[in-house]
Amino acid sequence: MPDLSIALCLRDDETRLPEMARAAAEVASSLAAELEAGEWRDTTTPPQRGEREEATISGDLPLRHELLALDEGSRDNTLSVLSILHRKLPELRSIQDLPRGTAVRQLARTARGRVWLIVDAPFEVDRALWAARQVFCGDPAALIPGEVLAVGRNLGQAALGWHRGGLVSAQREVQAMLDSHGQHAAWSPPRDHGLRQRATLFVRGRLGRVGLGHFDRRR
Repeated sequence: MPDLSIALCLRDDETRLPEMARAAAEVASSLAAELEAGEWRDTTTPPQRGEREEATISGDLPLRHELLALDEGSRDNTLSVLSILHRKLPELRSIQDLPRGTAVRQLARTARGRVWLIVDAPFEVDRALWAARQVFCGDPAALIPGEVLAVGRNLGQAALGWHRGGLVSAQREVQAMLDSHGQHAAWSPPRDHGLRQRATLFVRGRLGRVGLGHFDRRR
């Protein structure tokens, strides 16, 4: 079973998909290298005594991952790009022909990793690394509004299993569930924190409540 599921929520992303896949692979390899070097400790599941050391020596660890491509009915060449990536990335799984606004929900029903990292557009590797590390090291979730959501599997399944909408509304669902239990997600501000961006995030976060969750997309 993978430790990490990286989810690419796609729709008409033929030009952006290669960059997203490259960044996802870099995130996974960087996390594995950091963990092996002892830069942080995975607290999401305590290994049996000696298991981590023995597995590292044998080359089986330190971190396994899967890459999920969740396509919401792309009408461009996204699926053709995916077919090329499948030949290069053995960890890639793709789910196609999803109704619009259901990629995150499908992730919650499909992902096998203990930690999920969710994006819907090209992203900065260092910011995705920060979010994933936070959850591996004990936070229930970590988010950068409109950019990245990292969440533990149990919380993700509970908060997003019936979700209809995109990344921002998913971030709000996770925050709401944590608030109801007196918990909080790790938070980092987006790169663009101007008035226009804040207004866009506000609208995106509420589209699902009025049946327009499929418009919750970063372009």
